[in-house]
Amino acid sequence: MLKCVAMRQTYLQLSALIGGLIFAACTPIPTIEPTRGITPPALATPHAIIIADAPTATPSATTTPSPSVTPQSADALAPAPSSPTPTITPTIIATPAPSFMQQQIANLYDLARLPVMQNSIATQFTSRNWVSLEHYFDYFIDDGNFDGPNYGYIAEDGSRQPYRIVTGYDGAKEYEMVPLTQGPGMITRIWFAYQQHQSVNNPKDMSQVEEWSNWGNLGAMGNVRFYFDGESTPRLDVNVKDLFDGKVPFPAPLAAFYASADGGNINYVPIPFEKSLRVTSTGRPRLMQIEVKRFTDPPAVASIPNDSTPAKRPNNNVLSFTPYLSPDERATLDQAAQAWQTCTPANLPPYKSFALDIPSNKSAEIDFNQPATIASLRVHVPRGMSDSVWMQVFWDGANDPSMIAPLRGMFGAEERLLLYQALPMGMYDVGLSEHIFYTNLPMPFQSARIVFLNERAETLPLTVDIALRETLPGTENTRLHNQHGTRRMIRREDDSDNYVLVDVNGRGKYLGTIFSAWDLDRGALNGPLDDHWNFPYLESNLDVYVDNRLALPGTGIEDDFNASYYYVYAGYPGYNTRYCLAGLTLLDSSPPKQPSSQYRFYLNDAPEFTNHLRVEVQHGNKGNNLSVTYSSTAFWYQIK
Repeated sequence: MLKCVAMRQTYLQLSALIGGLIFAACTPIPTIEPTRGITPPALATPHAIIIADAPTATPSATTTPSPSVTPQSADALAPAPSSPTPTITPTIIATPAPSFMQQQIANLYDLARLPVMQNSIATQFTSRNWVSLEHYFDYFIDDGNFDGPNYGYIAEDGSRQPYRIVTGYDGAKEYEMVPLTQGPGMITRIWFAYQQHQSVNNPKDMSQVEEWSNWGNLGAMGNVRFYFDGESTPRLDVNVKDLFDGKVPFPAPLAAFYASADGGNINYVPIPFEKSLRVTSTGRPRLMQIEVKRFTDPPAVASIPNDSTPAKRPNNNVLSFTPYLSPDERATLDQAAQAWQTCTPANLPPYKSFALDIPSNKSAEIDFNQPATIASLRVHVPRGMSDSVWMQVFWDGANDPSMIAPLRGMFGAEERLLLYQALPMGMYDVGLSEHIFYTNLPMPFQSARIVFLNERAETLPLTVDIALRETLPGTENTRLHNQHGTRRMIRREDDSDNYVLVDVNGRGKYLGTIFSAWDLDRGALNGPLDDHWNFPYLESNLDVYVDNRLALPGTGIEDDFNASYYYVYAGYPGYNTRYCLAGLTLLDSSPPKQPSSQYRFYLNDAPEFTNHLRVEVQHGNKGNNLSVTYSSTAFWYQIK
């Protein structure tokens, strides 16, 4: 071990001088055989090291995570000798700063600013029933429970407040879904569901009725009204379908409806407000989640003259939403919609490839010894060799990894190779030869070690592609973390002992999870399950606690993954279940185990925490009455 450390120090010094890449053969490490669900110890004696100086700047280039990269030798990767270049004085053209609206739209496809803290408090207004053990009562079945004592929302002070039925500007009854919220702030996500088009709970089969089959009867909600800045009449008063039918200012696939979104009606187009906001509907909602962020320390909000144009506005003002977007905002919205067609982020720098041949029960690592940000990382693995491989990431010389999981568990479900392509992360086939695991979550660092451990019986050839960029100001101390785990949940008669995805102190931002369920035991407590009741654990709620307050309460697992009614279109020919931010990769109805796997990532809707983050999931349809195995990998940014 001393020999390996000494060699590593020498190579670090040499690399700093020549800026090249160096392989170092070290003392073999002992065999590590971690118990399932137990992480192996941090690796201190790698078989090989690649040391790479992080560039201080990288040219920008838009790339996709699809091209195959051929492993290269160290000589092939060495930089070419430099030659004198003429001095060129560039012509500097001032570029207008984007409006707040334009920047938030850009965040939906350019992930560079994801590590930037927005100093916000998130509140999710939902149809959650706070009293009943029956989790399937998380919906408004009549007016009496919309504003009744068992429903309501969690205010910023942690108290539960009731919803109201009010009289609208036109004298009609309105259901106030978002109460008066002081600005500046922004709606980051809207999700509605109404009724399942084909269900034993319907009085008759409505699956052939167009309104039901395409929209899940959502039209029964009537209009949705947005009241901005104390205005007496709603600035936006639209039929609920207009929020999801894919037309500007809510284009597809940033907005999608029941038949095109796995059963959920979903809208990610930001809706900012400067002074205040209220949201109502003319018909009673049924199932809902509306996330609102209020900015506690926003960019300066100045008084804007009435005759000002968007180009004259002060930089980064939070100005209330209008459907009449400026040309720049409209162009950015078009770019976002186009990027979501292929789930491809914008402005990724070029990749540099690192070839690793890792013997059985040995490790290899890639070291970066200068500050930078990993904008994207891809791992090429030969087909059939992605199991029994661990990945660890160490930031800034730390002894313990900030990210650790089996390779499959780092990017998806550990138990089975389930392919998907989301905007922040995914895995996919490259012909018949290999799989590529990728992440586009930005990873700032001062220095970094990316370690791979091969627990297979044969040598593992890996190629790792890394795209580096300069670290944005304000993100120098932001580090990406993950928590991977699995646990058998044991049935009980109450709602205690939930599955915990992450529980961490500090300041940061929650980014989402890959969540799977396996080995269901249908012998439920609190009464037997009906024979037709498949996947009953999906009634459980996924809850995000921020600073000891339930900021994002769930209404059912699949609802939090942007779907509804147990992924109602899963298995239907011609219907998709995998999308840019959330999706389903497994839903096996074969009795009795009924496994599922799903993913959900957060961008503008990422909740920020200042001292504590906890994310947990129930395990039952009536209390935690089901025994089932859960596994997950959760991601978050933490400020050092």
